[in-house]
Amino acid sequence: MAELQAEQGSRVLNDEPGVMVFSMDPDPLFVSLSATGTKRPNEDRMREVFRVASATGPHHGEVETLAFDLYSASFFQASADARLLMLMMGLETLLTLQPRSHDARQHVAELMQATKEANLPSDEARSLLGSLSWLEKKSISQAGRRLASRLEPRTYMELTPVKFFNKCYSLRSALAHGHVPRPDLVDVGVIAASLELMMAHLLSGHLLDAVPD
Repeated sequence: MAELQAEQGSRVLNDEPGVMVFSMDPDPLFVSLSATGTKRPNEDRMREVFRVASATGPHHGEVETLAFDLYSASFFQASADARLLMLMMGLETLLTLQPRSHDARQHVAELMQATKEANLPSDEARSLLGSLSWLEKKSISQAGRRLASRLEPRTYMELTPVKFFNKCYSLRSALAHGHVPRPDLVDVGVIAASLELMMAHLLSGHLLDAVPD
C-alpha cells in the first residue's frame, strides 16, 4: 500500500468489506486484492473415466440428474452461503428416507388417530397429520448419514464422511433458519469447498471406484 501511495501520489486505503468511515480530503484511492485458482484435470485419467463410463452405460436417473443440476448450479453462486445451501439441496435430493421400526410406526399411527379424534379445527388437524406422517420415516439427517457412509474410508476436512455430513447439515440448518450469530463466512467457504468434493464423489457412482484417484 505504501508503494502504491508513492506511485499514485495520493492516499491509498484498504477496501475492507462493510461500512467504512474516512476523510474525503484528500480524495482517497481504494485497493483490494483477489485471486482465482484453476485446477487442470489429468488428461489420461479423464480419458479413462470417459472410456469406463461409455462402456458401462448410463448411470443417472431423474433424481441423480436433478442432483447434478443443483451441483452444477452451485458453481455460479458468488456467495459461499448460497453455494453451501445449493450443494446441500443437491445432496438431499439423493436421499431415500427409510421407514422407522414397526413399533415406532405403530406409535405414530396412534398419534395420528388421536389427532383425528381430537376436537381441533380442520385446518389445524390437517397440518398436524401432515407433520406426523413424516415421522413414519427416518429423518433427513439419518438418511444423510446412511448415504455419506458409502464414501468411507475417504475423509473430508480430516473427518469421516458421516461426521462431515453432520457438520454440513448443522451449518445448512443454521443458514436456512437464520441462526444468530450467523456462521462465519470464511468457515462456510472452506466447508462448501469440501462439500463440493463430497457431492462430486456421490454423483460419480461406481466410477469413483472403477477409476482410481
